[in-house]
Amino acid sequence: MTTIGTTFALKTLDVVMPSGSTVKARVVLWDLAGQPTYNELRRRYMAGATMALIVYDVTRPQTFLDIGEWYTKFITVCPNAVVAVVANKIDREDRLVPPEAAKMVTEWLDVMHYETSAKTGENVTPLFTDLVTRAIEKQKLHGPRDSVSGAQPPKPFRLGV
Repeated sequence: MTTIGTTFALKTLDVVMPSGSTVKARVVLWDLAGQPTYNELRRRYMAGATMALIVYDVTRPQTFLDIGEWYTKFITVCPNAVVAVVANKIDREDRLVPPEAAKMVTEWLDVMHYETSAKTGENVTPLFTDLVTRAIEKQKLHGPRDSVSGAQPPKPFRLGV
């Protein structure tokens, strides 16, 4: 099924960080339409994102071929975000995109890669856990960044302090 416009969902999960502490993370997922008429709307929804999932359907090679374009569109708006390329529908017998192709693309783009099945839930939890962990660790390391310029946001202004 193709997305028309934009749909969203919330996912809450407890993530155990490398330090051993547990963080409750609420992830807001935006499924953005691919039609060219939504280009500007898509950029607005992407702004400020700390992570992205670029999902392709292993039974539809064209979705795989579009990864580079989606990556470029996203990383232009959010250059400091954590990105995962996600193969979906790995439970299907009619797979046309082999895992080796995705390995090549993820090495080229230097992003995470996961093989998942939305139908069976295979690898969905590890995908979100790893993505959230990396986004939090990256933000701790580099501090919060402006999604457009990549610069650290200005310190809050306090009058009389």
